[in-house]
Amino acid sequence: MKVLFTAVDAWGHVNPMVPLARAFVARGDEVMWGSGAASCERLARDGFAVAQCGLSEQEFAVGRGRILASLAELPPPERPKVGFGKIFGGLLPGPMLNDLLPVVQDWKPDLVISEPAELAAPIAAALVGARSITHSWGIALPEQRVSDASDLVAALWSEHGLEPRPLGGKFDELYIDVFPPSLPQGPTGHFGEVQRMRLDVFAGAPHEDLAWLDTSSDVPLVYVTFGTVFNDVAAVGQAVEAVRDLPVRVVVTTGPNNDPSVIGPQPENVYVARYVPQDQLLPHCAAVVSHGGSGTFLASLIAGLPQLCLPQGADQFLNGEACAKSGTGLALEPGEATIESIRAAVKRLLTEDAFRQAARQISTDIATMPSPADVAEILAR
Repeated sequence: MKVLFTAVDAWGHVNPMVPLARAFVARGDEVMWGSGAASCERLARDGFAVAQCGLSEQEFAVGRGRILASLAELPPPERPKVGFGKIFGGLLPGPMLNDLLPVVQDWKPDLVISEPAELAAPIAAALVGARSITHSWGIALPEQRVSDASDLVAALWSEHGLEPRPLGGKFDELYIDVFPPSLPQGPTGHFGEVQRMRLDVFAGAPHEDLAWLDTSSDVPLVYVTFGTVFNDVAAVGQAVEAVRDLPVRVVVTTGPNNDPSVIGPQPENVYVARYVPQDQLLPHCAAVVSHGGSGTFLASLIAGLPQLCLPQGADQFLNGEACAKSGTGLALEPGEATIESIRAAVKRLLTEDAFRQAARQISTDIATMPSPADVAEILAR
């Protein structure tokens, strides 16, 4: 088969699909990626064929920032409800489709697999008669958010002589769900047919030398990260200040666009880096403090780690709610997060064993889900 994967130029959207792409390659299928320049560069280093499509990471960031700024008067948990449609239905699909159409017309894929926020792919697939499948990156997107985006992208369907599809065509066919079924999430009735799949952690970069990490130490290691997009320096600094005075070691990542020095001088028990591969680091951790982005949230659960979610935007508020309801950790929204409340929450994660036990149970549940190799075989039938 020829399988085309598409995603907006954001590593958190690309990352969860890489294991399935690798599984198709292992089967002997032809695989190509369509995404922005930064993601294509990373994927090409990993050996994939790529086609640069849509807005670049920088253009995406500027447009997203403009839209989010227009929503600044809304409470933080309300912004994603309005912003999703404007960003992923209004800003991104037009440029993506313009670049994607020549790719599908020339390459003629049998199968197009796109992430939930990439709404050009179902149109491109329909125009060449390919199957269109949606591959999740985490918790279920509420139907209203997808509907709002679909309303804005309907004109693109019509421009190409196609009848606009409900929910942008994202759920017309199979939905690959990587969210553990034992974790609470919102309504999923809009999904249609669902195929579960285990999310295998993929670091997204070559493994690094972690010689600086003392793996023999008995002092608990706490990982603090706000990902690659919502890594506000003030929020990261507040979390580090809250944790560093506990009897712990701390590893904090500032994200690829922030120099480690931005959070200021730190005591000896704090190690600061732009990025550390999570699949190398998490096995040595006792707890995680993060923004609750899907990649970090699920990777921490795969590792069986209790976590504190400090959501900033996007689907992070949904993940924080799932974390608290499942007993695998705690969540503090922006108005609740202070140095004192963060410190108290991390103390609980390190001393109350119920959080770790719940996280380990979810880890066990994830391990029983079908593997990417299993799902590739199913899709090839």
